Amino acid sequence: VISDIHHKVMGATKSSELSGLSREEVAKAIFKHLDDDNSKRLDVTELEKQGCADMVKMYFANREQTMTEVQFVNALLAQWKNDSDSEYEKKALGLIETAKKVVVGTADEEKKLSECKDKVEMCGIVFEALDDDRSGYLDLKEMIKQLDPYHKKATFVLTGDGQVEYSMKYWEDIFKGYDKDKNGHVSKKEFSSAIVEKFKDKSDELFVLILAKMLKSAAMINAAKGEPAEEKKKD
Repeated sequence: VISDIHHKVMGATKSSELSGLSREEVAKAIFKHLDDDNSKRLDVTELEKQGCADMVKMYFANREQTMTEVQFVNALLAQWKNDSDSEYEKKALGLIETAKKVVVGTADEEKKLSECKDKVEMCGIVFEALDDDRSGYLDLKEMIKQLDPYHKKATFVLTGDGQVEYSMKYWEDIFKGYDKDKNGHVSKKEFSSAIVEKFKDKSDELFVLILAKMLKSAAMINAAKGEPAEEKKKD
């Protein structure tokens, strides 16, 4: 039995290096590889990207349509309970290898942003992608819908009458920081200024990557609605 579980979970995928783990530990290893944004939750987007959405989306247990590690492990153990140890291990290795090969897919977005003359122009492109109703402004719901469609940044709160609800305070605080004139909307100028200031200490390469992920998120949402990102701004 291999004792260095952490090493195995984060990088090893050879059969001999998984064989010392319990089924639960193997499932946790798979979860860590699938969780490509390190949010500690899986959403349908991540699962579809890895080719296993059909297998687990029926097990989603909360209204945010995300799956925690515990939920994922329980779902996988139930799904593969009749498999022999060798079959279980083979499936696990297949999923991990697939996860390692899947790229976030921001190459096109990074190229597009890199062609901009400056960071403000980059932010303008991202703003237009997020401006779902083409109003020239972003509101809170629009920002959440485009950047956090599965509410992975939501937190649960207990209301005065004992009901459990979820709060989007994370995004509300960010939005307030962008909305400098406090009118309930964020203009392209406000958005660009806030983004440049927020990531001013990041390298140019990392800045481009951060914005590329925002563009990718918007593109995936538009694609889900049947609206290609490149055609989104056309009347």
